[in-house]
Amino acid sequence: MATIALWSCSGNTDCGRTFTNVNKCMAPFGEDGKAVIFSAEGEGRIDNIYLCGDFDNWHHPGQCLMNIYCDGVLCVSGKIYELACLNMDYVDEKEYEKVFLETPLFSKFGAHNSISLDFKIPYYKSCKVELVQPEPGVRDQIWTTVRANTKPDIVWNGEKLPKGTLFKGIRTADRKVSSGDQYTLMETDRKSMVVGLNLFLNSETECSMEACIRAFNTLTEDMEYLSSGLEDFFLGTYYFDSGQFLGYKCGQTWLKREQGTVQLSAYRQFPDNPLCFNHPVKITVRNGEQNAIDSGSEMTDNIYLERGNAVMGAICYYYEW
Repeated sequence: MATIALWSCSGNTDCGRTFTNVNKCMAPFGEDGKAVIFSAEGEGRIDNIYLCGDFDNWHHPGQCLMNIYCDGVLCVSGKIYELACLNMDYVDEKEYEKVFLETPLFSKFGAHNSISLDFKIPYYKSCKVELVQPEPGVRDQIWTTVRANTKPDIVWNGEKLPKGTLFKGIRTADRKVSSGDQYTLMETDRKSMVVGLNLFLNSETECSMEACIRAFNTLTEDMEYLSSGLEDFFLGTYYFDSGQFLGYKCGQTWLKREQGTVQLSAYRQFPDNPLCFNHPVKITVRNGEQNAIDSGSEMTDNIYLERGNAVMGAICYYYEW
């Protein structure tokens, strides 16, 4: 692993020092299937992680689990593909090759792989980025570039976040959700700012597309709606009637509707208007809704369309302090 250091600016402006850890055409995984592609002591901030894998075994690098530890706390955890909202459980190789996207949080430009993660991740004592192979003993070659800065400051939409702020992005476990039940996308007992959400859905019926996303104040149990339907949250309409779209702030990387079933991977990001909460919050999505809100009250029974179970999973990207 090579390290390159460059001064990012000069004069009286204190914008820190950029430094980069690089792996080129290496097979760094040990017998336990783990590889550390970045480590640092002291305070700083990760600005970008680029990953590319062995062409002949294109699916292996992307299926690696990425764990990022800041100050000893697991802050980011998920398969590389899923961190960029590319659920390989749904997509075959030919379909995956057609997906090219660029967003504030992640990008994909290579046909087989080549994924860039533009998470701004602060740390104050130490940081480690670890990859875990899905099949220990496989000697896949990888190309990685992790760029960081010696300053941990996070400025989002012109606002500097408090010192001690943590970035979170942990893949939730897939769970079977019955009609009318809710699935928790994220929950924190601190102040927070949500900057992105990746959702993975495999549903028995189209009923799940009626789902509204909610935010609960866990101190008062007050609730507010964050969307008028599932596809509406991702800025699509009528069950994504336009087909696949890969926008800068929103999109769906995979959509398959067949005989009433739905498979879906979608993302929404908030580079200019993050969701801010000055209280402990829990964000959920419901499997199915009634077709209208009655005077602003909570939707309960009377599921619109045919009831059906769904398997849901997600990655919510947010800062907390």
